[in-house]
Amino acid sequence: MPERIGLIIGVGSIGRRHATVMAERYEHLLVVDSNPLALDWAKNHLRGGLKLFSALPDALIDLGERSALVTAVIASWGPHHFEAFSHLVESGVRRIFVEKPLATSLQHVRALELMSKVHSVKVTAGLHLRYRGMSDFIQHISIERLGGRPTTLVVDGGARCVATTGSHWIDLAIAVFGSSPKSVTASLRGARINPRSDTLQYWDGVALWEFPQGQRATITYDNASGVHERARFYAPAGVVEIDTSLTVRAFQRDPGEVAADGRVVRVGEVQRDEPVGELVPDLGEVLSKQLDELEGIRASSYGLHAVVESATALLAGFESSRLGRRLDFPLSEDVVANSLHWEIS
Repeated sequence: MPERIGLIIGVGSIGRRHATVMAERYEHLLVVDSNPLALDWAKNHLRGGLKLFSALPDALIDLGERSALVTAVIASWGPHHFEAFSHLVESGVRRIFVEKPLATSLQHVRALELMSKVHSVKVTAGLHLRYRGMSDFIQHISIERLGGRPTTLVVDGGARCVATTGSHWIDLAIAVFGSSPKSVTASLRGARINPRSDTLQYWDGVALWEFPQGQRATITYDNASGVHERARFYAPAGVVEIDTSLTVRAFQRDPGEVAADGRVVRVGEVQRDEPVGELVPDLGEVLSKQLDELEGIRASSYGLHAVVESATALLAGFESSRLGRRLDFPLSEDVVANSLHWEIS
């Protein structure tokens, strides 16, 4: 059996969780981080065949001709993702997990997609809600108990960042609605309050994605507020709510009230005494499942097309805000070619 080699770039707060999983999984683990304190953490907390590097080129030189045996995880800050991805592919690595955001510009998302297709690179991304069973539950309970499929997602809250947290919600909306958005309109503002680094911005404002069959997803964040967000999927006769622990609960209107007058304009309150459905997702790590998919141990459920679809939807929101107009999908070549590189992570 060939040796199994893991490589992780970035062992900050999220990267450390990933590195801990990888240290148990791989006979050899290469850790790359420019921060000496991060490398000290790896040395003191990870076991097995561990090698530490302050720069990715040094790790790739050490790998030599073994790059085809590598599964790589990119967990550095967002603006570094595309450069790291490019170096890995050029060195022969063909299985890559990228934390969100996949890339920080539409140009880089397009280039990453092309590079992956040309070199047959398996790619997945760190948008973990896809693996919590949430989209299937929301679809099923809405049809069974809430009068039909959900039609609108509304997310609102304080300083949560349209990129950092909002990326998870737009990805979930795409999964629940079962299609790519057809347009996006946004008005966003950045502030240098990102807890990761003052070089990264935190973005608030409003973004609206519209979908082909009339569904909508709206995210509204306020950097002046320290209040947690809430998320709600509206259905014809009820609502699905996701709380801060990611517990999903469905509430319906009084069936008798709906039967007496089913007109949608005769709105009524949902019954909150008891949910008609509840999902408490397992919040354990999902990296193992995603690495299994990259390595062909299990069937792929979240690959290149899906991660590019989600990243494009997110970044198009930023471009819509910058340009001051609605953007339709598929995006024009002019919009992609002139897109900015956003300071997001």
